[in-house]
Amino acid sequence: MDGVYAVVVECQPKLQGVHVPPRHRRRVYLSLAPAEKAVERARVAGLRATLTLYRLTPAGHN
Repeated sequence: MDGVYAVVVECQPKLQGVHVPPRHRRRVYLSLAPAEKAVERARVAGLRATLTLYRLTPAGHN
């Protein structure tokens, strides 16, 4: 793979109370293995967790 990649893990509670606004936690990882471990820890803790891979490119670079 060419370029630089970042992995974003987003977590949120599975159930929300009536008066509790949803809270999201996002964290950026530059390595896939720690990001996968963070998702697993979140799921064990009862949170919904997603992992998204982003490719970073310099601004103005085609």
